[in-house]
Parts: sequence; structure tokens; C-alpha cells
Amino acid sequence: MIVTIQLHGKPVRVELSPAAERALARRIVPLYAEVQLIFGCMIAKRVWFRDEAVDNAVPVNSKLYAWFRPARYQKACSFDDIDNGAEASDYPVVGDRGRFVPDVLSIDYRGGKFTGDFTYSMDLYREQNSRLKLPNLLITD
Repeated sequence: MIVTIQLHGKPVRVELSPAAERALARRIVPLYAEVQLIFGCMIAKRVWFRDEAVDNAVPVNSKLYAWFRPARYQKACSFDDIDNGAEASDYPVVGDRGRFVPDVLSIDYRGGKFTGDFTYSMDLYREQNSRLKLPNLLITD
């Protein structure tokens, strides 16, 4: 299943695997996916899942909601700490938060749990902003 949603004014293509669709259909309460771009001593990306409702989440369908959060981990600077529950805070984005929103969010269900990833695609960006003219690069000997 592929659905397009808007996060911070930017279209995001959400791709659900067949396994994720089946797992969502079995749920009684909706699932909430936090799309997190992490700034700090490293740049990283994570998709976290929870059962608790979030105010600014956008519906993908009746069983899945998503939202985007630029974050930082001030007390953690390792993937192990981040992945094992370190507390995040909002990263102070100057200007439009939508500039950091990914183009594609992919969600799967493997080993009894939901997994997610997101990407940025220049092809999608060009489609959405057809007036954008990127310079031609000329390489000479």
C-alpha cells in the first residue's frame, strides 16, 4: 500500500509492506510512528513506534498515524544509548521544519515488531518542484 500524506506542508509517500498492512489490520488501537531526524554529535535517522496518541500526528489510515520530529540527544552520543531509550528533545530548527521532512517513509513488520526507515529522494524533489533548475555540471579534461 502506498499513501501520500502531508507533514509540515511537504508531501511524504508512505509505503506499507504487505506484512505491515496485515499487522495493522489486527490492531485494535492505532499505531503512532515518530519519524525522527537526529542532530547532534552525529546525524542519524530513526522511526519509533508507540501506542499512545500524539496531538500533531497525521493519519496514514485508520490504524496508522505519523509525525516528524527533528531531535537531539544531549546526554547521549552513541547509537546504543539512543536505541535503548535515551530522552530526546526538539532540535531548534530555524525557519521551515518542512525542509527536513523526508520524501518516503517505509514501514514493515518483521520478527513480531514494526520497523521503519525514511529517505530523501532528489527525483521526488524535482517532481514536486518542477520549476527548480539545477545547474548542469560540465566535466572536461
